[in-house]
Amino acid sequence: MTHAAPRAPRPSGRLLSWLLLAIVSSLVMVAFAVLPPKRLDNVLYDILARANGRPADPSILIVDIDDRSLAQLGAWPWSRDIHARMVDRLTEAGARTIVYDVLFSEAGDPAQDQALGEAIKRSGRVYLPQFLADAGAGAPPRVVGSVPAIAQGAAGVGLAHVRFDDDGVVRRMAPFEISGVSLSPDLVTVVHRATRPVGARDVTRGFDETLLIPFAGPPSIYRHVSFSSVLAGEAPPSLIAGHTVFVGLTAPGLGPAFPTPVTPDAASMTGVQLQASILDGLRSGLMVKPAGPWSRAAFTLTLLWLLMVGFLVLPPRANLALTIGLCLVGLAYSAAMFWLGQIWLSPIATVLGLQIIALLWGWGQLGRVNDLLSRELARVRGIVRGRGRGTAPADFESDVVSRQASNLGEAITRMDDLRRFSADALFSLPDATLVADAHGRVIAANAAAQALFKPSQIQLTGSSLADLINALEPLGHRFELDWPPNPHHLATERHEPIDLHLPDGRAFQLQTVFRRDETDAPAGWIVRLADISILTAAMRQREQALQLLTHDMRSPQTSILALLATTPGVPTELSDRIAAYAKRTLALADGFVQLARAEVTPVHLEPVDLADIAVEAIDEVWPQSLQRKIRIEQVGGDTPLTVLGDRGVLARTLVNLLGNAVKYSPEGSTITVSLSEQPSASGPTANVAIADQGPGFSREEATTAFRPFQRFERPGHDFAVNGVGLGLAFVQAAVTRHGGEVSCRSAPGVGAEFTVRLPRHTVGPAN
Repeated sequence: MTHAAPRAPRPSGRLLSWLLLAIVSSLVMVAFAVLPPKRLDNVLYDILARANGRPADPSILIVDIDDRSLAQLGAWPWSRDIHARMVDRLTEAGARTIVYDVLFSEAGDPAQDQALGEAIKRSGRVYLPQFLADAGAGAPPRVVGSVPAIAQGAAGVGLAHVRFDDDGVVRRMAPFEISGVSLSPDLVTVVHRATRPVGARDVTRGFDETLLIPFAGPPSIYRHVSFSSVLAGEAPPSLIAGHTVFVGLTAPGLGPAFPTPVTPDAASMTGVQLQASILDGLRSGLMVKPAGPWSRAAFTLTLLWLLMVGFLVLPPRANLALTIGLCLVGLAYSAAMFWLGQIWLSPIATVLGLQIIALLWGWGQLGRVNDLLSRELARVRGIVRGRGRGTAPADFESDVVSRQASNLGEAITRMDDLRRFSADALFSLPDATLVADAHGRVIAANAAAQALFKPSQIQLTGSSLADLINALEPLGHRFELDWPPNPHHLATERHEPIDLHLPDGRAFQLQTVFRRDETDAPAGWIVRLADISILTAAMRQREQALQLLTHDMRSPQTSILALLATTPGVPTELSDRIAAYAKRTLALADGFVQLARAEVTPVHLEPVDLADIAVEAIDEVWPQSLQRKIRIEQVGGDTPLTVLGDRGVLARTLVNLLGNAVKYSPEGSTITVSLSEQPSASGPTANVAIADQGPGFSREEATTAFRPFQRFERPGHDFAVNGVGLGLAFVQAAVTRHGGEVSCRSAPGVGAEFTVRLPRHTVGPAN
């Protein structure tokens, strides 16, 4: 008992696995890109932020309410006349903008509040903060600012609100905050819009809810001066003139401090220092915008699909290098967008995803290769055992890879034996055989082919098939350089044979077969040139014999008929009998020649209407039917019944059937010609059924009706039946050559019905 060898996985299986992994990984990667792991993203962002050092804005000055000021001016809070004196001092020194980061939300001494408000009003360049306070009971937060007596003269007010990330670090600011049903601007947004140069770009007017702060460095990077030093006049006016001055709490423990990516500890940047960093970023145009979800998804999918394409076209080591390279590209691109384009496009999810997908693909491919190798090695060993060839057991190997490597070496040896066996079998063929690659270039030729093409003195290996065949100078044939054409479908991989006749009288049948490799990819052609010189000569002699026989048989009979017609005195009975024999001999010669040609002569196929041919056949037998008063009725045929056929041969076929029907039908009867289209397992067929009212056939006679020289006598009937028994044999040969079939249905005494079925030809658009 033989067992079918296991088939290797087709390439479509690997492609399906690749496509499934690509779709699933794309969905997962997009999900991670839209919702990235924020903690890892924040770590990378902080590293890039600290590495993105740049000079601080020299026009920013921070006036510190520090320990020294508290020691000289007393404990906090100070009286508001001190703040009024500070506003006047900064205004007189020529400060361009004063951001006074102190909230005067509760009323104090009316006179002092009035004095501070008037100082702010005289300056005209003081900006005061507001804060969001919890309204309780689920109500939206309310905005709390300085008392009206102080705030009414301010150049602008805005929220001093701090945004924290999930890890509690301040990395971003919101140009606007939602307060109830409206939006309240941030204090730094108000200052920036009021003091920026005309025409300068303003990133706060975009659609981004938050902007990442491009910290220039730690708080010490900005110029600082103590509050008490400015108030005492110790600070030179040049330090203040033309500058944007931030006044705020910096003494440890006096006000809130916030962790940022650039501070050395968890809480070392105060609110006023944070506001200075934000204004520096807005003025420099370096505020970092978080990339949108679509941008992150496009970035991730681009790198992912580059990796997936590499999985299809690159070897494993190259894919490893590709994975590492794409991860580095993702990191480098993210850093470049952060430092140069001020866009934060986190690569963490992409880099981790690429590594995981590369591992999954590698493991999957390793398992697939291992399974495939195991199956193929088992199949090879089975073939070797089946041929009765044993092998010595291999030494024990400690791991699977070593064992499979040993088995692979054995398999290669067996395959080499099989290759040599196949080559010996192919090149020992008696016919000239050429093997060509997919481009039509000869890669091998057997001894018969070398002998055939030796007179042309052409190097076989590397020559094109067209050049070699043309070198034989076949009569009436010239092959183009792109011959033979590659087939588009499996059904067309074997071309119809071509008969070649050479000038020296030899004849060859050229047959081409398209071949494929083990992966079902196009591999080339096998071309066979079979010497059919003897067969062609025999066919030629047969045709000559038919012509000679036809001439020798027809000429004497024609002479006999002519002699009878011109010789008087011959008894009528004798003359009629001799004429009948002569006509019978002529009919025998014509029928024999038609049958022989129908069996061997190629038919010229073209689209023809079977209904038109039936009408022509009816017209041709009409004189005989009229003489015997037989009526021929046509049923159907109103629409064309197109078939591929030789019009003359098909017409002779229907004429023979109608002629038989007329001869065997009694006078005054009816012959019916039915035309129809019928379905079949191989496609629709065009049918012509000819039914008569003659004596019919028995079942045994119907099975032999199409044999040559078969005739049926019907004693007791008053009609004469003449013929030689070749008409139905011609019908069967002609219909068979057209790819159809003919059948007979009859019973004694009820007439006979002959049906011709031909494949229906449907005219459609050209491919």
